[in-house]
Amino acid sequence: MSLSGKFYFRPAPGELVSAEFSPEREDRAILCGRLSAGDGAPVADAAVLLFLDTMEVPELIGRTVTDSDGQFLFGPLECGQLYVVKVFRNDLQERHLELRCV
Repeated sequence: MSLSGKFYFRPAPGELVSAEFSPEREDRAILCGRLSAGDGAPVADAAVLLFLDTMEVPELIGRTVTDSDGQFLFGPLECGQLYVVKVFRNDLQERHLELRCV
């Protein structure tokens, strides 16, 4: 991802800071996700692996761990590519998710 610009701010006590930003068009994507248990509770500390799905063996291209809210992030991703996400946690079963940029 390219840096389109930056700004600085220092909030004052009790101040509500509002900002708008319009980035340039980007030909790549980001995957943001949240892992939750069957009851909707976030799953922290789960391993999340990102693979580029090739015609041969999928290629591991990224790995992360979910935060305390169960959130994870990968990017930038190339559009038009097929990706596979694998999630591992002690008591969770592995789930495969195919992602396509559109």
